[in-house]
Amino acid sequence: MPKFEAMNPDDVQVGRGRTTAEARRAFREAIENSQAGKITLDRSDKPSAVKRLLAEASKESGIKVRSSWEDKKQMVLYWKRTGV
Repeated sequence: MPKFEAMNPDDVQVGRGRTTAEARRAFREAIENSQAGKITLDRSDKPSAVKRLLAEASKESGIKVRSSWEDKKQMVLYWKRTGV
């Protein structure tokens, strides 16, 4: 018989939520540990996804950031804190 255990819903992430939470971890750590930074994308990275992950990590950590692309090809994204 399976064993069931009650858990807090905030502690459980399933499906795509778990994957994106793991992807946001590096962004959140960068935001929390520095005032500004540069994200250099690989060929396989999607610019819109990187910018979205940065925004989600910012919201999750409660630290406001602004960002802009260095180039038209959107291969380098600069960001900096704008508030706490």
